[in-house]
Amino acid sequence: MTPPRPRRRNAEVLTALFDWRGLRVLEAGCGGGALLAWMVRAGAVPVGLDPDPAAVSAARARARDTPLVVGRGEALPFATHSFDLVVWFNALHHVPPHALDQALTESLRVLAGGGRLLVVEPLAEGPWFEVMQPLEDERAVRVAAARAIARLVARGHARHLARESWTDPVRLRDFAQLRARLLAADPGRAPRLAQVEAELAARFAALAEPHPEGGHVLAQPMRLDLLVPAEPWPRCSP
Repeated sequence: MTPPRPRRRNAEVLTALFDWRGLRVLEAGCGGGALLAWMVRAGAVPVGLDPDPAAVSAARARARDTPLVVGRGEALPFATHSFDLVVWFNALHHVPPHALDQALTESLRVLAGGGRLLVVEPLAEGPWFEVMQPLEDERAVRVAAARAIARLVARGHARHLARESWTDPVRLRDFAQLRARLLAADPGRAPRLAQVEAELAARFAALAEPHPEGGHVLAQPMRLDLLVPAEPWPRCSP
């Protein structure tokens, strides 16, 4: 029997990974900038990249004075050996499946000597995933992202420093807060959300756990892959 995953907040896991102070970090798929702002508070020197101009604008408001670029992970607009760390946080599965291998190879290309690649992905299971399924069933894209990481290692382009899984207990006041959070992350969800809102609310009522201090918890299993480039660094795309 597989042992249960420990319950840990995502920020707790990230804090334990590194001394973030002074790290030159590229966050690929930075979205609205929540992690960028966290990294700044942790002492890192981040740069954010996202293909969506609206997300970059939102990140600019949240992570002031942080360099932000509109661009795609499979064609990073940065020089080779520019960063100490490249982070994909809840973002790799948003890369089109045909571009995943190139996005990971590009991530390795921009790492400086001794640099690391960190990929944190939600697993296609758990209460949060089940509540979200009527809105966005991401099972296929999350599996595709995991397979791309496995190919990167199998081809000898990178090796693992660490692999870890845990369950992030996402605390929410009520379904209204979940709804607002979903729309803040992607306003384009509004038409589809209106169609499935009743089912989402029913699933939330059935699957959310009460929090001892009030509100609710939707648990989301997570996986972390920490990798370093192989030696010598592969110069060609897969």
